[in-house]
Amino acid sequence: MRLPLLNYHSLEQYVANLPAAERFYTRTMGGKVIGRSTPEAIAREGMERLVVALGKTIHIILSAPKQDFSLAAQYLKLHPEGYGFLNFRVKNIERTADLLKSKHATFLFDAHETVDNNGTFGQVAIASALDDVNYRFIDDSKYQGFGPSFAMTQAAGSHASPLGFQCIDHLTCNVRTLQPLISFYRDVMGFEQFWDIDFHTNDVNPDLPVGSGLKSVVMWHPDSGIKFANNEPAPPFFRNSQIDIYCRDNRGSGVQHVAFMVPDILSVVPAMRKNGAQFMDATADYYERVPARLKKSGFRDTIREDMTALAKESILVDSSPKGYLLQIFSHERNRMLDDPNAGALFYEIIQREGDDGFGGGNFRALFETIEADQVALAKVAKQLPLDLI
Repeated sequence: MRLPLLNYHSLEQYVANLPAAERFYTRTMGGKVIGRSTPEAIAREGMERLVVALGKTIHIILSAPKQDFSLAAQYLKLHPEGYGFLNFRVKNIERTADLLKSKHATFLFDAHETVDNNGTFGQVAIASALDDVNYRFIDDSKYQGFGPSFAMTQAAGSHASPLGFQCIDHLTCNVRTLQPLISFYRDVMGFEQFWDIDFHTNDVNPDLPVGSGLKSVVMWHPDSGIKFANNEPAPPFFRNSQIDIYCRDNRGSGVQHVAFMVPDILSVVPAMRKNGAQFMDATADYYERVPARLKKSGFRDTIREDMTALAKESILVDSSPKGYLLQIFSHERNRMLDDPNAGALFYEIIQREGDDGFGGGNFRALFETIEADQVALAKVAKQLPLDLI
């Protein structure tokens, strides 16, 4: 039986530098601060928190430590900045908690209701198979505010993104071993498998002295449409995979990137660049291979956007018999903010025109792009021995 998920409530990101994070989300990502933690909450929780709206359905909680006992301080002792809580809205908190108990979830706290002037706010939280990323379930159907810890200057759901961000399309998570996470989604969350892919650079050239690859499985909640893409490194040369490199940079598994859906990517990307965003460049021969790849996918329609304009912005193109999609990936936050503690999290901008997949043809292109970048940064060995004894 599936959890009664409705949608995302918010994503909570633990940050060491709150002013820098606020500037990034408001200037580069077009967000607006619509709430702050109350003085009482700061004293109780030992951290200062901002609610940043990136769109009507996209809310990021930025949490910075004020005291060592805070959850933000505990997280940042172990990891660079990153998501520590994924918050989901549910239909009924008691039903959710009972279902989680029946599935042997590991609770961080039991179902709890807070009653204040805004109404009744219910929540429960569990540990996940994603190291220090926890999952919180929220029932705010009888609550008028964002959450009991916050004083709001603007209602959640009222900020329309100037960049056109519509919703969270999916989250992508990296782990060193995939099976425990897939089991968690299936057996605890009640998710189903949506899509999968695996490949290795040695598939193309088996004589390479080194290479890398991944296995990816997308799990989803059919009722809400919430999707998680989940990656593990593939042998041989496990340690050369950018998935394993992420896990080392993050000092554990975690959320690699969040994808935001937009209606017109060709207007969004240049605007984000002007705001300071940095994106991964497509390889030199990427667009030469696009026509053959689209034909092979079974796509028989036409791409509405001008291919020259897409190439100018390094926007990737993929398709299926259902339609096509356009996507681009930013550099990691630590590169964009020039701060090694800002974390390896990055962002995807995606426009869907009938294709509900995950850019299978682009997986290899993205992987090769990241790998080339990591070679330039000397993170990947040109020749790597296997872990033999």
